[in-house]
Amino acid sequence: MGPIVGEVLMTPDQSKNHCHDLEKVQQVLERFGVAEDADWMAVVLFVRNLVAEMNLFTKSQKCAIQAAVFEQMAARPLDRKSFRQVIATIQGFLLDNSKVADLRDQLKAERDGANALYAEMSRVVQDIQASSQTRETSLERMGRDTEKLICAEEDKTEVVRRFRGMITEMVAQAREEARTWEEHARQVERTANFDPLLSELYSRRALDVQIDGAMERARRNNSPLSLMFLDVDHFKTVNDTYGHLVGDGVLRVLAAVVSAHAMLFKGYAARFGGEELVVLCEDMDEAAAVTRAEAIRLDVANCPYEPQYDGPVQTEIVCVTVSIGVAQLQTGQTSTDLTLAADQAMYAAKTRGRNMVVAYSSLQAGPKA
Repeated sequence: MGPIVGEVLMTPDQSKNHCHDLEKVQQVLERFGVAEDADWMAVVLFVRNLVAEMNLFTKSQKCAIQAAVFEQMAARPLDRKSFRQVIATIQGFLLDNSKVADLRDQLKAERDGANALYAEMSRVVQDIQASSQTRETSLERMGRDTEKLICAEEDKTEVVRRFRGMITEMVAQAREEARTWEEHARQVERTANFDPLLSELYSRRALDVQIDGAMERARRNNSPLSLMFLDVDHFKTVNDTYGHLVGDGVLRVLAAVVSAHAMLFKGYAARFGGEELVVLCEDMDEAAAVTRAEAIRLDVANCPYEPQYDGPVQTEIVCVTVSIGVAQLQTGQTSTDLTLAADQAMYAAKTRGRNMVVAYSSLQAGPKA
């Protein structure tokens, strides 16, 4: 099986002649006895060519996928049962990678946020119904009491005094109800706008609304608007080494640092997804935003996280850094364009060594603003 796997694992860019390359695949399929089976041909071409081009997997993961599939193919016969087993193996690899896991986490966070908002709104509706019933009961009781008072009291002054007491009591109840509704409004707003995990940061949903308004203000006032895009360096390693609870703790510390800085210059800090954060900077050009981003980067690097474990105290400190991209809104750009520009600058920071700030305008290549 070794030589066959070796031939099949050769990636397309290792072959100078594409036709010759396909001929080799055909020869391998003939050795497996499935040369005329289009399904098995598709499997071989997928794991050999397409997997090699995917950025979902590392090089070692790509080799593991290919090896697993061809080892299963070696266990003949290659019937429909074995075909389904191979497909299940491929599906397992596709679903078990960090990028898909990040998407699942992001979807779960959105779902949890939506559920929390639904629960909060349900409580509000229940309170509205209870409050309405209480008001109706109070009014009915007041009517009955007033009627009894008028019939029982000959002194009109005493009737008026008691009636005023009833009115005062109802006003006090109304004021207390107003305070309750104000608190409900604040809670609903927070549930709708803030991230369920990183409570100091606005949610992606709230960011989408805010950035549209900020762009409109920038165009109307002819003022600059910049966006920072932050990503934790090697965050998967943190999760793999210490666990997701520690990873969440690291994100909370990062959120606190970013939020504190954003408050200083009236920035709008939000969680974009996973370990990616953004800061919307109104009335700030790219150069000024780069300076602010550099201050954030330094504070994150100098702010180690000490995990709080159950049981014996562990003294290991987790230190992380961030890569930050900064872009300024240009004429004709949409919110997606601005976000993409900051994201590209952030990836440039990653490729240049991480733990740095890169301005989009400094990039030699990329779409024109």
